[in-house]
Amino acid sequence: MGEENRKPEELTIEQTFSRIEEITKALEDPATSLEDSFALYKEGSELLRQADQRIDMVQKQVQILQHTQQSSDMSPLDDSEWVE
Repeated sequence: MGEENRKPEELTIEQTFSRIEEITKALEDPATSLEDSFALYKEGSELLRQADQRIDMVQKQVQILQHTQQSSDMSPLDDSEWVE
């Protein structure tokens, strides 16, 4: 099955960006009809929305991982670590 026939949530982020690139090229083609352009625009908008949500989710996961790592790296100082 081609990427254009799959639901946006079934595509990997790489496939999503690849499909957006295909849509952009089709929209730039003067031979693309107005009706096709509108359908492509709608598909592209949905793909961009899905990609944005995925990127936000990954950024939040990275922040959580960084925060978790920073918290575990922080240990109480023993007497030898005090600088006067």
